[in-house]
Amino acid sequence: MKKILVLFLLSISALTSAQVTNEGEPFSWSLTNTKAASESIKLPKLDLKQLRTEDLKSDKIKTKPYRIGVSNKVNFGLKNAGRWTDLPNGDRIWQISFASPEALHLSVNFNSFYLPEGSTIYLYNNDRSDLIGAITSNANNNKNELGTWFVKGDHIFIEYYEPKEVKGLGKLNIGSVIHGYRLAHEVQNGYIEKSILKINNSGQCNHDVNCPIGSDFEAHKEELKKSVAFLSMGDGYICSGSLINNTAQDKKPYFLTAEHCLERETGDPAANPSLFSMRFNWISPNPVCAAIAGSTDSNDELTMLGSTLKAQYSEADMLLLEINNPIPTDWDVTFAGWDRRDIDPTFEVGIHHPLGDIMKVSRDDTGATKTNTDGKQVWLIGGANDGIGTGEGWEIGVTEGGSSGSPLFNQNGHIIGQLYGGNAACIGTSDNNDYDLYGRFAISWDSGSSAATRLKDWLDPKSIEPSTLNSYSNTLAIENNLLDNKITLYPNPSSGIINIKRNEFIGDLTYEVYSLIGQKLTVKTLITNNSINLNNFSNNIYFIKITEIDTNNTSVKKIVLSK
Repeated sequence: MKKILVLFLLSISALTSAQVTNEGEPFSWSLTNTKAASESIKLPKLDLKQLRTEDLKSDKIKTKPYRIGVSNKVNFGLKNAGRWTDLPNGDRIWQISFASPEALHLSVNFNSFYLPEGSTIYLYNNDRSDLIGAITSNANNNKNELGTWFVKGDHIFIEYYEPKEVKGLGKLNIGSVIHGYRLAHEVQNGYIEKSILKINNSGQCNHDVNCPIGSDFEAHKEELKKSVAFLSMGDGYICSGSLINNTAQDKKPYFLTAEHCLERETGDPAANPSLFSMRFNWISPNPVCAAIAGSTDSNDELTMLGSTLKAQYSEADMLLLEINNPIPTDWDVTFAGWDRRDIDPTFEVGIHHPLGDIMKVSRDDTGATKTNTDGKQVWLIGGANDGIGTGEGWEIGVTEGGSSGSPLFNQNGHIIGQLYGGNAACIGTSDNNDYDLYGRFAISWDSGSSAATRLKDWLDPKSIEPSTLNSYSNTLAIENNLLDNKITLYPNPSSGIINIKRNEFIGDLTYEVYSLIGQKLTVKTLITNNSINLNNFSNNIYFIKITEIDTNNTSVKKIVLSK
């Protein structure tokens, strides 16, 4: 049985973490004489033919989010549905279930949500092979709503446990259930001729993110892929996006994606960020690189639920969110750096989840250029259609629906934009050499009229106005960075010898060298000559932790080794 590790909505003012315990199981599983939930509430059957017709049209338009499911409005809660079971000690459980025949996955959104202390919620499927929970009172939030991640299968069970001490204090009402009919690794029977499509359903010219893309970017890629996430918007639509660093380097979970990911059909409400979910590190351990083969799946389930909109700016298709909980300190993720100078890159790389597929990577060697289109100020990557570009698109991979909002990195590994749209696509295992467009990060920096329309207020809280900011590793970020302003390592990048410039009042130092994955590569070594020798290390990105012996103050510096 697989449990999904998730973090849930938390009031911005709350001080406790809303991490799911990822422990235990529904109370009913331990009872032999307790009936399961009342008969499942059946959802309307989907018109798969109509969905297919609509998707064939909309999937070609990257300026719209990619649909993987259909939201069914319902109105079922503690007071009007489900089954209550009183337990001998005075506690009680409430159970409800939904069935949507042949669904690949189901999820629910609570439009009324409050858990008293000691109560829990679990969600699971028919054969108990997929389990989310326990959700506890730490998930309470000031909007009193909650969206959940996917449960595999065509039945979903929700079980609420309430101790006798808080009887009647819980508030739960389910406002919608999402029937998932496709996701990269499979589609519902009847949607297309083949009932199952394995992972790598995206175009065959795509490269898994662990495929090689050039020695001049491999070290950056190993770090930056840990910032990118598959974004589910809680209503059957998906995009991509990335964690992004700020000048306080306090690991505040800002998340950059595209404004158009909020958009829906005319007359439909915009997506609700409170219901958003982000899955990180969904990476194939056995990469497929532009071949007719399926990628191996990954068991990593690093998923965050719930966010708050901080800023959006239409002219650069920018959307900045803040995930409503801190990232767990043991998650191997990265807060990506950025460059706000609006300088044309030498080359650029995109990392994304096309069609909701496992993580992919794209590279363009000709260098993006600036242009305006559809009222957007964007980066142009190749292409010849519609009079745009040169006909020299991506050299490695492409982007597709579901890639929207994904970051574009320059040759230095800094975000310079997020995907808006374009016509790049696969022709078999080859690229069609058509164009893609990314909203320019620099335009979003300070062009808006307030904090609600620009990035600088959030990403530069200290108002130090840097032109660039490097990435920040979550697992190697040290809270006690008291030496940061007293120690400088140079040159960076380095060919092997790193010099140490320190304030004259700094005492004796030791250092430790770590790999990108947090592995310690050296023992503590006393620094006596104000230099560190990395000549025996291969080209890559390393973290050097320096400690002042007398005070135990520390500083962590990122070094790029390039011989």
